Amino acid sequence: MQHLDSHNYLNTFQFCMCDGAMKKFAIIAAFILLSTFVGMNIGEVSGKTIYVGEGGDYATIQDAIDNASDGDKIYVLPGIYHEHITVHKSLSISGEDTNSTIVDADYSGNAILITSNSVKISNLTVREGGGGAANALIKVASNKNEIKNCILKSCRNGIFITGNSNVIEGCRIYENGNGLEIKSSGNEIKNCAIYKNGMGVEAIGAHNNTISECTFHTNGIGIYMENSSANKIRECSVYKNSGNEGGIFLLNSDENIISNSSIAYNVWSVRLVASNKNEIRDCEISESRFGVRIENSIGNEITKCNITHNRYGVYMEKCLMNKVIFNNIAGNHMYGLYAKESIGNARFNWWGSVAGPMLENRVESVLGKVSYRPWLLRPVDVRLHEKPAGVGERASPASSNLSVSMPASRITSINLDDWDPLVDLKLKVDVLRVRNIGLESKNLFSVIHIYKNKNESEAANGFDISPDWKAVQDVPDDKENIPVVIQIFEKGLIKDKEVIEIKVVYNMERGEWYGDDYVGDDDGCGHVAENGYEVWFDISFNDYDGDGLTYWEETNVYHTDPRVDDRGSDVDGDGIPIEWEDKWGYNPLIWENFSSMDPDKDGLTNIQEWQQSEWLSDPFRKDIFMEVDNMVDSRGNLYGMPEKSKQLLYSSFTKHNIMMHIDDGSMGGGGEEIPYKEKITYHETNEIYWKYFLHDNITNERKGVFHYVIFCSYGAITRGGYSFQALDNLDGFVLAIQYIKDWRIRESQRELSTASLFMHELGHNLGLFEYTFGGIDNESCNTPWHAGWWKYANYKSCLNYRYAFSLVDYSDGSRVTNDYDDWGNIDLTFFTNSIPHIMCNRMHWVWNLLHPPIFHGRYIPAQK
Repeated sequence: MQHLDSHNYLNTFQFCMCDGAMKKFAIIAAFILLSTFVGMNIGEVSGKTIYVGEGGDYATIQDAIDNASDGDKIYVLPGIYHEHITVHKSLSISGEDTNSTIVDADYSGNAILITSNSVKISNLTVREGGGGAANALIKVASNKNEIKNCILKSCRNGIFITGNSNVIEGCRIYENGNGLEIKSSGNEIKNCAIYKNGMGVEAIGAHNNTISECTFHTNGIGIYMENSSANKIRECSVYKNSGNEGGIFLLNSDENIISNSSIAYNVWSVRLVASNKNEIRDCEISESRFGVRIENSIGNEITKCNITHNRYGVYMEKCLMNKVIFNNIAGNHMYGLYAKESIGNARFNWWGSVAGPMLENRVESVLGKVSYRPWLLRPVDVRLHEKPAGVGERASPASSNLSVSMPASRITSINLDDWDPLVDLKLKVDVLRVRNIGLESKNLFSVIHIYKNKNESEAANGFDISPDWKAVQDVPDDKENIPVVIQIFEKGLIKDKEVIEIKVVYNMERGEWYGDDYVGDDDGCGHVAENGYEVWFDISFNDYDGDGLTYWEETNVYHTDPRVDDRGSDVDGDGIPIEWEDKWGYNPLIWENFSSMDPDKDGLTNIQEWQQSEWLSDPFRKDIFMEVDNMVDSRGNLYGMPEKSKQLLYSSFTKHNIMMHIDDGSMGGGGEEIPYKEKITYHETNEIYWKYFLHDNITNERKGVFHYVIFCSYGAITRGGYSFQALDNLDGFVLAIQYIKDWRIRESQRELSTASLFMHELGHNLGLFEYTFGGIDNESCNTPWHAGWWKYANYKSCLNYRYAFSLVDYSDGSRVTNDYDDWGNIDLTFFTNSIPHIMCNRMHWVWNLLHPPIFHGRYIPAQK
């Protein structure tokens, strides 16, 4: 509308003011018209603007809300606002700049709770909410609200919606348990980037919602719907979501529509379980283990999709009356369509050839009937959304561990008459643990030589013993370097057999040793593995104050009092006490960034290594920590981890200088009992993770140190286990112990299978997937009548389905042909930063996402 000049308009009335009545009329008319024009100029804006921040009207956002009226606008100046905000009025709250205007909930509760209708929130970063099941960065408990252009990071839920008809637009949501949790109807999620969450969107009991033009990647599951209906997913890009999870998953959900979307590089791109009358149309579904997987479902329809370059294009199991029609199903490596105990319609598809389904892209129906004749003679014309939507986010680059070389030896040659005038010096050697790598029980004893004296222990029996063998010996006060020899013998009827001999020299100046073992050696300090055994030991002396610092160090280097115990003192303020820094060769007087140092590249920073010192963690030898919690079975017995299974795992990793620690109750965190449920869903898997591993605390110190393992009856898939992501990274997996018991009768077989599947799923947490190597998680390796069984026979790894259940090892690639070096390619840091390698080494597929293939053709059915 053309803008009107109200002043000039009023001047026209001056010519009509002939008498009082006319004058009165003119004034009334002028007032009405002026009010109308003023209303046109200001549009819908009403209320006042309130400023929050330095120099503003209020210092806190909550104070501004409490003193505002409906319709007011709150403008938040840059700064960090440590608040828990309740919006109980219909207001507009906008930050000046998304990146610099921050609401921080300090890892507790909700950051923002909206209880009033018609609230608008924009241009804020909201972060660090609580870990409770109902906690959210923005909790929407009302209707018709808008959240736009916000960043939401680090909480149990990014946005939790229980109200209806809300709009979420242009937001970046990452590193949460759920990016969005929806339990309501009529909401719209559009143009958002949602990544590195447990679930990108989790919709439970949610109906008539729309998700459009969004990008989902590196979540556990991109979009998860349970008991939800009539929702629409359109024009989305869903790719590279987690290890054994996938893109879009519908459970007990009916009449939903997935359209015009690109869904690629997932384990399953779309999966439907007990879900009926859903539609998948005009989609690009590619480069996944399963393009579309449908189980126990009726009346779903897949049409006008490109389903290409998957292992299974479409997989059906126990299904009825599903339609797969007018699609391009081509280039799938095993099956174009595989149907088990199913009846359906797969007519009028292009199978990549005028001859129809071929050997690799074939159709197979087992104990059922899926019709695929006639087929098309030309491709279907499928035109997709031309560019993936989103807000232009970039995946965060993998955090590079600071490269830190091992501290140099500090041993010098200094002669003193008395290395510690406060005490008569004694040296103590402790043999902490002896383990037979082959798991053979033996009668063992130790002989320890200190200086010129010999100490022999009592015998102990077993294959993994903590014998408490000690030797204490007086040593000359003026001698700097004391020779020590530790021997381990197998006791024999006629002759004892030496199995390990460790020769070191202990330096009284600095309290450290060198020789066959030293700080920074490959298998760890105080640890030697050889001749089928491994031994853990420690050497110490009787310093006066008991802090482990030598008299010479305290008086000449650290300038501390040798008569005062300094344990726990952090002189340089870098977060680690003096005794740990001294033991591992760091300078306790110089601040170092231990929170980012990871010299052995095992994913644990030096702060975390120090925190796990009790369990013999070593900053220069790789460690893997596992927490295992157990479900009780239907009879009340525990699905526990057999000791033999643990030992098999220890042996496999120790051969590669990696020490595995399994806490199933022995280390203060694992071994919690999970109530019985016959089968757990993905949603329930994540809930167990939060309750029993994190204990609803997003800052739980075990996060980023321990992998989390659930022993249950049956899981969310029909096999023995799966890895899962419940927060920001892939650090958990499930083992279905009842499934193992169903397939293995003898206890020895169950012990072996448990260890094998444990190691298989752990391999995914270490960054090994089907896209890493073709023999990993390849269904064609399952049986001799599939080609993969023979093709990957040389790949002797528990990641190969042929050897899963029976092999507790990864391959080293030495068999060359169709083999792969798992051990050389595992990434122990992957569980702390699960950026898939595929995003680095297969970036060609990004072009395909930006320029999706268009098949041109007409529907020309083949002759019957």
